[in-house]
Amino acid sequence: MSNLLRANFFRMRRDHMFWTCFGTVLACSAGFMILWCREALLLGFEAVLEQCYFNMVMSLGFFTAMFAAMFLNAEYSEGTIRNKLAVGRTRRDIYLAHFLTVLTASLFFVAAWLLGGCAGIPMIGPWGFGLEGLAFHVLIAVGSTIAFAAIFTFLGLLLSGRPATVIVVLSWFALLLGASTIENILSEPEFSGGVLMTMDGIQTINQEPNPRYVSGALRTFYELLRDVIPAGQAIQVQNLEVFHPLRALLCDLGVTAAFTLGGLALFARKDLK
Repeated sequence: MSNLLRANFFRMRRDHMFWTCFGTVLACSAGFMILWCREALLLGFEAVLEQCYFNMVMSLGFFTAMFAAMFLNAEYSEGTIRNKLAVGRTRRDIYLAHFLTVLTASLFFVAAWLLGGCAGIPMIGPWGFGLEGLAFHVLIAVGSTIAFAAIFTFLGLLLSGRPATVIVVLSWFALLLGASTIENILSEPEFSGGVLMTMDGIQTINQEPNPRYVSGALRTFYELLRDVIPAGQAIQVQNLEVFHPLRALLCDLGVTAAFTLGGLALFARKDLK
């Protein structure tokens, strides 16, 4: 497999999509951080770095999807996979080599985000929750990135042709939409109420049960589903609200194993003609 990885990494270093995604993540991370810090300083807000530092976590999956879609589709269109089989490489090694290539690219995108966000340190100082808090949230972000890489490798190698590229990218939007929907359901308050402006002034409205609030076993199911979906973890990291870190990492491990083992089994039967 080492020869396959060397060939893939050689292609990746010369791949325009890889460098476009890497440069975009780095520039956007630094640019957004500088703009946010400047606005906070102009308005006199007491800001800490982490309030904006993790805002790009959700988009990392998109860049992974873009790279995986273009890189893996080129393997089919250029006949590279058939050539690898012709010289005696096994389908198992080919699949794992491509997964590790997509994973490596996605980790480079994570590194670009981390480096770009450091542009805010000279303006407002380091992270308020310290290096331990940074490592904690970065670990969850890396876990979700690994799961994304497994999902997009699965789709990119089992599908072929131009529609495959679109499907891989759209799968990221589908995961994000699903995670956002679950997050909205879980964010419903248990009671509704508040204040009301009237001619007599401000009046308090009695707290009443919110019919849209989800509780019990159904709420537990939604919370688990939010951790299973990598985009759900990305939303939690962005909001600095990682409720079950150990469960999230175990879900990443499970999703990665399921899609990788399933991909190996299906790729072994795929017609590559």
